[in-house]
Amino acid sequence: MTNQDIHLNEKVWIEKVLAIYWIMVFIAICGQVIGVAVTALYTPERLVSFIGEKLIIPTVLQAVLLLFAGYLIKKKNIYNVRLLTLIGVLATAVTVWTHASVTGLQVLFVVILSVNLVYFNKSYLRFSLIISMITLGVLYFDPDVRLAASEYERFTYFFVLYVVYRVFLLVIDRGSEILTSLKRSNEQEKILMVKSAMMERLTKVDPLTELYNHKTFQEYLDFLHEQGIYYDMPLQLAIIDIDNFKYINDNYGHSTGDLILKRIATIIEQEVTENEIVARYGGEEFAILLTNKSHEESQTLIEHIRQSIEQFFHPEIDGNVTVSIGLQRLHADMTKETFFNRADQLLYHAKRTGKNKVSFEKNTKNKN
Repeated sequence: MTNQDIHLNEKVWIEKVLAIYWIMVFIAICGQVIGVAVTALYTPERLVSFIGEKLIIPTVLQAVLLLFAGYLIKKKNIYNVRLLTLIGVLATAVTVWTHASVTGLQVLFVVILSVNLVYFNKSYLRFSLIISMITLGVLYFDPDVRLAASEYERFTYFFVLYVVYRVFLLVIDRGSEILTSLKRSNEQEKILMVKSAMMERLTKVDPLTELYNHKTFQEYLDFLHEQGIYYDMPLQLAIIDIDNFKYINDNYGHSTGDLILKRIATIIEQEVTENEIVARYGGEEFAILLTNKSHEESQTLIEHIRQSIEQFFHPEIDGNVTVSIGLQRLHADMTKETFFNRADQLLYHAKRTGKNKVSFEKNTKNKN
């Protein structure tokens, strides 16, 4: 996850936390409305002052605080966790101060602390604890708030805040440990996937030319032969053999032979389209499966490949290399073996009749 992703997630959670604060204010208002009803029933003479002191003033103060926070977030695009925490603490302080006689409202500061846990940030959590303790301490300067709780209860509120803070730190540590473990597992899984992909590639690709190997070619031949027969799709097979390659190996060395093989593989790859399957069939032989082309289009392409190979100069042998090619199209009555054998026979026809040519089905096209 990038820093930008983390920032965007934090913005989302800030908006959710603000929504929690609004829910807290709404619950407080509901409690105050119930208080108004009880006051009207039992002490109607205090109703007006109760509405003003216990309902209107705290509600206005809390609404102003949260509307200010919403303004900063929505209009000014200011997403500040500490500022929002401070606003939440002040809104809670208003509730505690307004209803000083209600025992236990100080526990609401624990809610603020709990809300900050969603950021999974020790610094934010520590800030929330400090601000909550300072605010609670300031509230105790008000006699009404201070006298509503014994010294033991006041100490207990501070103690509970600190203990909850320590517990939340453990939660963050445990969560971080789990995330680290998941990240490590994910990285290991990625490494295994890469290794698996590399191993799969090694089983499919010829390491010298980086073309498909013999095994992969056979798999494609099986599949395309079946599709060609079943769907009457055009399919041609070209088998390419380097002329006099043994002479090159014997006189210039196998390293030169390997270099020429790689160059010819590159030339073939550059000439074909994405519709062709190119493989090193074995030794100095290459095979091409041509799909979605008429026999005439395939003849033109294969002849162009032959010419490109012939025209390439190899300084290691101070000369050029030629190839002989057999090109066979698939007929509906052909098995896979017959299809391949016919192409192979055309290749040897090209070899026997002078090399450096493409032998097509029932005819031979010589070089210019």
